[in-house]
Amino acid sequence: MNNNHPHLIATLEQTPSALADLTSSLSEAELDFRAATDDWSIREILAHLVDDEMFVMRTRLERMVEEEQPTLAAHDEKKWYQQRNTARDAISMLLQDFAIQRAASLGILQILRDEEWLRAGYQPEYGHFTVEE
Repeated sequence: MNNNHPHLIATLEQTPSALADLTSSLSEAELDFRAATDDWSIREILAHLVDDEMFVMRTRLERMVEEEQPTLAAHDEKKWYQQRNTARDAISMLLQDFAIQRAASLGILQILRDEEWLRAGYQPEYGHFTVEE
């Protein structure tokens, strides 16, 4: 395995506990605070991370590993925000859901061969990038 892959995986493994630590002392009001009308609250950012991990990051990862140079769909965050499911917005649920989704993504990353980390896809907003990137 490439020397950098274990570090990348370790960083991704730490994210759920880091998010829990960062939010553990916040009140409901602090979780819902918006600095400006168009800004997202911490709760909304966490919900976005859950959905992005499952519907965007992992979907792109799977396609890049399975297909040759796939063109990956753009993700309209504003549309997501307007239609997002708020039924699981309790902080404990968001953190649990993110941990579950991240673990599923890590399950894929941990079994990749070196050459699979180099597989690429194309996304109109970001251009070409590899699994490693």
